Amino acid sequence: MASSLVVTGSLRMDPHKFFPYSYRFDQKKIVEKIYDYARMGATILFHAPTGYGKTIVVLSALLPIALEEEIPIIWTVRTGNETDRPIEELRVISGKTNEEIYGVSIRGKKDMCLLAREKGINDSEGVAVLCDKMKNKCIFFSGLKLFRIIPEKPLTFSELLVFAARKKICPYYYQLRTIPYATLVSVNYNYVFSPRIQWALRSYLDFRDAILVVDEAHNLQHVMASINSDKITIGTVDRAINELKEFSLGYAVALLRKVRKLKDVLLDEGRKILGDDDVFDPEEIMERADINEDDFSVAQRIVEKIYARKIARGVSPRSSLRHLFSFLRLALESKKKRGVAFIKFKEKNQYAFEIWDMRASEVLRRIWRLFSAKVLMSGTLKPFKAFAEIVGIDSYVSTTGYFPVPRENVLALILENVTTRGEELPEDMIIRYIDYLERLLGSMSVNTAIFFASYRIMSILLPGLLDSLQRIGKHILIEKEGMRGDEAKRFLRELTERKNSVLLANVAGRFAEGVDLPGETLEGIIVVGIPFERLTVRTTIYMEYYKEIYGIEKGVYYSYILPALRKVAQAMGRAIRSPKDRAIIIAADERFAEKRNLELLPEFFRKNSRKVDIDTAVALIRDFLAQRNKTE
Repeated sequence: MASSLVVTGSLRMDPHKFFPYSYRFDQKKIVEKIYDYARMGATILFHAPTGYGKTIVVLSALLPIALEEEIPIIWTVRTGNETDRPIEELRVISGKTNEEIYGVSIRGKKDMCLLAREKGINDSEGVAVLCDKMKNKCIFFSGLKLFRIIPEKPLTFSELLVFAARKKICPYYYQLRTIPYATLVSVNYNYVFSPRIQWALRSYLDFRDAILVVDEAHNLQHVMASINSDKITIGTVDRAINELKEFSLGYAVALLRKVRKLKDVLLDEGRKILGDDDVFDPEEIMERADINEDDFSVAQRIVEKIYARKIARGVSPRSSLRHLFSFLRLALESKKKRGVAFIKFKEKNQYAFEIWDMRASEVLRRIWRLFSAKVLMSGTLKPFKAFAEIVGIDSYVSTTGYFPVPRENVLALILENVTTRGEELPEDMIIRYIDYLERLLGSMSVNTAIFFASYRIMSILLPGLLDSLQRIGKHILIEKEGMRGDEAKRFLRELTERKNSVLLANVAGRFAEGVDLPGETLEGIIVVGIPFERLTVRTTIYMEYYKEIYGIEKGVYYSYILPALRKVAQAMGRAIRSPKDRAIIIAADERFAEKRNLELLPEFFRKNSRKVDIDTAVALIRDFLAQRNKTE
């Protein structure tokens, strides 16, 4: 529990002063616990279900400490779209207490650059390069130099953007320059967990004087992999070749020959993939392509010319040549690091090559040491000890928030005689799944989501299932891999507006976590299969790495079992957002009854679940809905 923050002064603000609502459940007790733990400089693991009010509970507990000690709270979330939430709550608190407590929602240049918006540039690299090259000529950046920064009320992203546009100042650098005035700074994970982006925040505040909050912390195991990994495809190399073709300079022509040779080597490597994936040696690939240290300098010179030409043309200054050589540089730097693997595989009919950083505990352990106190929160943190080990936390205190879900509000069933176990689904199991799903949905006159263990399982069952759903008159919504945000919002609107709908989605997709589907929007959930990863080369390497760190039993549990069941727990939580919600939740795989799997599912499912055959399931569903209709 050791930390640089230990509040010993006699002044103690009352944390209840900052809670702007009436307390529900056990929120008052949890606010007091988090407040006391944080004053001691502890690392706090806070588990509470979706809908509990974790944001306002934690914010109310930490604000008095931040104000007493004049230190900031850094609030981290998964995506930029979520940074406004704590700021909105801070505004409610400020209104209640009549205190001016400044907070700011930080977004990246892609969202904030007004010059890029004028030029129609909307990709991250293009906006970053445009800012770097044009900053001194930018009217918005120049306007900021003469602007007196005196922030007052908490600002959300959209409010700050409108304010900056009206004042003709740069919103990106304005938000950063207000950070020293802020008690609350809300950012996406990258600003704390990515070494490449962390500096943007650390230039304006000292992490050692800050309290860190990690929202949806159960994601950290895989977030770290996505932050520190990189990937190229043959398409990346083709685009780099096309960029080089525009230059007739001798050194550019020489590099073009090498990049073409690199493409041939990568194609040859791709053809050697026998199963789903395999490993590759980046040093060997570069040796075969005759790429040496001098080529990196040459590539950088050409990239600068590419940027200049594209800016002059008024198009986004991004470069695949830059991406290619930054990938190769990272590969060389990572070659001897334990916990970094090099995977090749097929993606959308072309070969892909990935630097895959599996390290979580090692990298995160260094980050935790930077902060005075930490709060990590989620609805799926348990078991605490396993989570702490995975994310490199050596000492912690834990607390659990709870709201009661009446037993009669949840019908929790585990379906017998079906499973997605094995590499391939046998034909008789496919037929059985389609038959069972048709019978279940035929008895469920409520909006229902079917969460499949993978897109592969979904694609196998979809043809027969669509016929069944159309036959029983369901309105069908199908999540597609890589679905855009605007289309996902349309789906959520349709679920709100139309009854008797069925959403077909991936248990690891965008609808299984982080979306709010209260009341009648979603009253039925069926989980088809357990999303254990297929035993590919990648999965095997991941498990072997975890076995090496934690031992065989824990290694398999941490790398394979726990992540899969956490996805299921998140998906099940979409239908229970408050004690008043009623839901039918069906685990359509008999393996869910196994103790190691069942104990990782939400309490409202685990305590009420029973294993039944299809006939019993249909009868219980009808009884449940009949009782629901009587009480309405």
